[in-house]
Amino acid sequence: MEAGNKILIGAALTALLAWGSHSAMNGGVKFVDGLDAKAQEALTSNAIAGVTAAVERTPQLRRIIILSGDKTDAEKADIIAKMKAIPGVADARWNTGPVVASADIAPAKVEAPASKEAIAACQQDINKVMAGKTVNFQSGSAYLAENNSVLDEVAAALKPCAGMAVEVQGHTDLSGVAETNQILSQERAERVVAALVAKGVPKERLTAKGYGSTQPLENIRSAAANAKNRRTVFAIAASAAAPEGGN
Repeated sequence: MEAGNKILIGAALTALLAWGSHSAMNGGVKFVDGLDAKAQEALTSNAIAGVTAAVERTPQLRRIIILSGDKTDAEKADIIAKMKAIPGVADARWNTGPVVASADIAPAKVEAPASKEAIAACQQDINKVMAGKTVNFQSGSAYLAENNSVLDEVAAALKPCAGMAVEVQGHTDLSGVAETNQILSQERAERVVAALVAKGVPKERLTAKGYGSTQPLENIRSAAANAKNRRTVFAIAASAAAPEGGN
């Protein structure tokens, strides 16, 4: 192939990749814009005055509606329920304002980094727990399904893993818009973290990270591949750099 043709093909591929990335981002923004509009329609159709609703966009696009306004607790609960009923909305909550740091709050306990052997053993325990199992969510949402006993097993396996950092990874299949998948995977990872904390796993050990559809186990779209690609992974490492020359 002549050099000139190679350059033209390379430029065309670069432009195509850039267009695909831009389209995915625009798809996510349009999706969130649509949820914004639906939230406003819900306020209007239910004659709810004195309340503002906006889909959370920072630090990243999310399907969470943030509400503001002076209402009683009962009224807030009713409005939140109406927002959650909107198709595509993952959650709704009232804006409580900025969090104020307090000197009365005890600092998180700092754990010494675990040894490589301990990390490997903990990872092995988690892998055994997850073998042939999956964390279940309600279809198309970040809400955990009712039958999630596997999280009890995961929590039990993680509690002894002192001095370790656990990245809770959310992965989606290849269907849909990449940006929307990224949002969904992040929200699912955060829900799993919250569930594990509620089951007694120290919060400082856990980090939620959504990877969307960027790391498929099978790079095809089929029912079987989709089932494999939709997954929650628990990746374990030392909580801090291990001492030089140590394990």
